[in-house]
Amino acid sequence: MIRVLIVDDEKIVRKGLISFMPWEEFGMSVVGEANNGEKALEFLETNKVDLIVTDLAMPVMSGIELMEEVSRKFPHIQIVVLTLHQDFEYVQKALRIGAVDYIAKTELEKEQFEDVLGRIVSLIEQKDSSNKNLSNENEIEATDDLVVLYALNLQKDEAKLNSALLKKALEADSGIWYWTDIVEQEKTLIIEWLSEIDSNSEHALIMFQNLKGMDRKSILQLLRGYQKSDLFYDYNPAESFQIVHSEDVLMKKKKETKYDLNEMKERWLSGEWLYDETIFARMIHEVKSLRMQPIRLTRFFYSLTDEWNRLYSQILSEPITIEDFLSSWFHFEKWLRETREIIKVINTKTPYSDEIHDSIMRAVTMAQRMINQPLTAGEIARKVNMSSSYFSQCFKDIIGQTYTDYLREIRIERAKEYLQNSSKTIQWISEKVGYNDEKYFSRLFRDYVGVLPSEYRRSFKE
Repeated sequence: MIRVLIVDDEKIVRKGLISFMPWEEFGMSVVGEANNGEKALEFLETNKVDLIVTDLAMPVMSGIELMEEVSRKFPHIQIVVLTLHQDFEYVQKALRIGAVDYIAKTELEKEQFEDVLGRIVSLIEQKDSSNKNLSNENEIEATDDLVVLYALNLQKDEAKLNSALLKKALEADSGIWYWTDIVEQEKTLIIEWLSEIDSNSEHALIMFQNLKGMDRKSILQLLRGYQKSDLFYDYNPAESFQIVHSEDVLMKKKKETKYDLNEMKERWLSGEWLYDETIFARMIHEVKSLRMQPIRLTRFFYSLTDEWNRLYSQILSEPITIEDFLSSWFHFEKWLRETREIIKVINTKTPYSDEIHDSIMRAVTMAQRMINQPLTAGEIARKVNMSSSYFSQCFKDIIGQTYTDYLREIRIERAKEYLQNSSKTIQWISEKVGYNDEKYFSRLFRDYVGVLPSEYRRSFKE
């Protein structure tokens, strides 16, 4: 049983998580709650905990500070962070510190409880598996080459891998098998066997070269380390057998690429990559060159799909989704290209050029990013270098509603998020969504939603 501690400064959030999440169905039990980081640390001193679910923005001690203390004092405890969309920078820092996942509070709808807990359990199991120091009594003899089979998706059932060839292999870790002293004929048999059972590209066959001089422990560390990051980016389904030089893997680990995820996120939200193939290729290359941990890459684009769905909600027939687990860069890039085509194909239903579509998408992005500012259709038209009348015509044809109606809709939807996920005043929320007059905002909200903001918040909490 996984023992869970809930940490959030809002009592209603803590009680909601404890009461409504199906913890027991996923082998979990909530053993405590705390309203800030200090209280959580006090609880940990006298109670056993396996998993902490914590908010980031809290008084006294923030979620980030709590994570740093827990990683130092209780390194065995796994952490999942709770956050709003606006906490993107802090989420990235939390993942760097060691959080296994994050939950956007807007995800916490009843029908998504099982998906959220299932994803958390899966990620915890993956992390535990990769941290296990599995031993094997058979020593790896001094060798120059080593043939290794990797499972790209550890969540899949490996029953179909039962074969005489695999029985000859040794297991270095979960999802890693290797053969020693293998002859050329056996390599051919392994390739043929794998091609028969692996139609969905779920396994990679790698030959590690130049291993002489490395002891067994170093070789096993090399195989496991490669599985955690490089394998994701190196895998190519077009190659039945990939060759990796051990010194190349070791050299990569010594290099650290610095990058600003917030700047990169802005570029992916700009819309330019949708219509310019050169820009799209450059942005794909940029992301791949960073070689982020796969879990960080997935979570980064998970947050982007949230934003894309918000930006293009009026033209998408259904929301853009991304799998919780992507087994390789090949699969990720395929998903990204398919997502790009979905948006582009929808836009080709109108008779406008790519340049016009790009301008309208930039206007949509600006409306979303500057939602608290009084941007008129004329002002935003000038920002995208279009005349006011032509901009209004194009916007309605492409997005499906006037700019004024679109702006009102996204402001009300953003206000609903604030009302659901924060205890901020109505005046504060009103200003955050671009209305300085609280009474006007409340009337507008009632006309759109059917109830006043205060009534909406109360009914949501109930």
